[in-house]
Amino acid sequence: MDKLTLSTQLSEQDFIKANFYLYFKKWNSRFIFGIGILALLSVLFLYVTGALNEIPWIGLAFGLYFTVGIPGHIYYAAKKGYKTNKRVSEPLLYQFDQDNFQITGESFESRLSWDKVYSVTETKSWVLIWLTPQVANIVPKRDFSPEQLRLFKALVKEQKGPKNKLKPV
Repeated sequence: MDKLTLSTQLSEQDFIKANFYLYFKKWNSRFIFGIGILALLSVLFLYVTGALNEIPWIGLAFGLYFTVGIPGHIYYAAKKGYKTNKRVSEPLLYQFDQDNFQITGESFESRLSWDKVYSVTETKSWVLIWLTPQVANIVPKRDFSPEQLRLFKALVKEQKGPKNKLKPV
């Protein structure tokens, strides 16, 4: 196979959605969010049933922080990150081949061999190329043609370096 070439650009909404996905994909993040919902429901139940004469402000604050505060922080941090890190928002050209892949932007160029890639995963909206367990390149699936996606999956499947977590071709 020759090089597989793909042009893409993340929108601000893509970047925000990806940040939420990356946060909520961890079980402990979902657990904390669930604790927040449980706290809010407990406060509401205790207040409505008359078990308490006044609103338990500590429980309410705790629940609101975990259900609204943390997601709000993720949203605003992602918006700020998108605006301040120009590399995230610039048009990118990905070139994939048997030995490595290259990312070219307006302000940088990077070439990585497949054995340096931690894993490659796929969601409904993105292909994530993980360089470490914490850092991923986000490639919107809408920018792959069906044939390009099939070729990409076949290429990744042949590699010995990254963990392949792509859906079957």
